[in-house]
Amino acid sequence: MLRESGYAPIEALSSYFNVTPQTIRADLNALADEGLLVRHHGGAAAPSSIRNTDYAARRHEFAHEKALIAQAVAEELTDRSSVFLTPGTTMLAVAEALRVRRELKVITHSLEAAQILLGEQDFEVIVLGGRLERRNLATSDSTTIATLSQYQADVCVCSAGGLDEYGNLLEYHEGEAAVVRAMFRASRRAILALDHSKFRRTAAVRVAGLDAISLLVTDQVPSATLRARLRSAKVRVKLAR
Repeated sequence: MLRESGYAPIEALSSYFNVTPQTIRADLNALADEGLLVRHHGGAAAPSSIRNTDYAARRHEFAHEKALIAQAVAEELTDRSSVFLTPGTTMLAVAEALRVRRELKVITHSLEAAQILLGEQDFEVIVLGGRLERRNLATSDSTTIATLSQYQADVCVCSAGGLDEYGNLLEYHEGEAAVVRAMFRASRRAILALDHSKFRRTAAVRVAGLDAISLLVTDQVPSATLRARLRSAKVRVKLAR
């Protein structure tokens, strides 16, 4: 059904299969964990390697897990440090969690993250310019990278569209991937924040390998294959609980 229509709401699936919405939700969650579909608030969609799920829908996906991951990331940062912050719904959770820190200098191309952080009077917030993308309210073009070249940060905190079994960080858009690569080059270390659903998602653009990051913060233990690659790359894994 998902392959034919692209999206199916829980109510329609419940009626079609003559089971309760609770049963459908449990089945959809299990299938999403296997990477066979993408879970949405109120339904599910077929997975895609060239297009991420709707930004508004992703706000509801794994919200609890993202909040725990964000708190774990904030614990890894120190007061009075400089931070690159990428766009995405996980990074919005991180922006909220960073408010426990003091006197941060945050450099981001996410307008929403900047707005969250601007509420902290002792934070310095720098927004990288460029063409604004409607899909995620972030900038990602040559102007963004040119502005970024003026800065060097203590840490880059990022997410990704996916992390495959080979240790490739993946994204859906070339421009966004290019900005993240530039942030990796201009930071002393990088933290990757991902919920477990990203371990099975595919995306068409390779951002970097595991050598670009020093820490993975996630909510579930990765597969044995990926754990071996993380150990080989000397990437520490922190589970958010």
